[in-house]
Amino acid sequence: GPTLDMPVPSSFNDISQDWRLRHFVGWVWYEREVILPERWTQDLSTRVVLRIGSAHAYAIVWVNGVNTLEHEGGYLPFEADISNLVQVGPLSSQLRITVAINNTLTPTTLPPGTIQYLTDTSKYPKGYFVQNTYFDFFNYAGLQRSVLLYTTPTTYIDDITVTTGVEHDSGE
Repeated sequence: GPTLDMPVPSSFNDISQDWRLRHFVGWVWYEREVILPERWTQDLSTRVVLRIGSAHAYAIVWVNGVNTLEHEGGYLPFEADISNLVQVGPLSSQLRITVAINNTLTPTTLPPGTIQYLTDTSKYPKGYFVQNTYFDFFNYAGLQRSVLLYTTPTTYIDDITVTTGVEHDSGE
């Protein structure tokens, strides 16, 4: 299909007035090449992370052609440590990020939906389907939050839990 320059973040199906894009259901592909700082690719004490703020609804991510991660659910961020993909020889600072997103709604997606195949070949071409929805808003889809690359040391804080309590009338 045609290629478009697409701002990120945005909803691909709300960026144009073209009805084919606005009502498109299926896979769309994003791809971007970036140059990493030399320190990121050569300093093995640096952890390089790819973070996607939101990809609606199902996403598969490749880094330099390597299937790196998959994520289902369009509203939460997800990330992957890509150090092993950018700190290998021969070292290159060029990085290609490819994200395939499928906005097809199913009974288990949020929001839910179904696909209905219309088989009357006198009215519809073979394989024609419609996306049925059970909500009263537009199904925005795409890379709807920022895509970031960042680094941490290889030793880092991943999560922290604070446990509190109450003794008599005081918090602890």
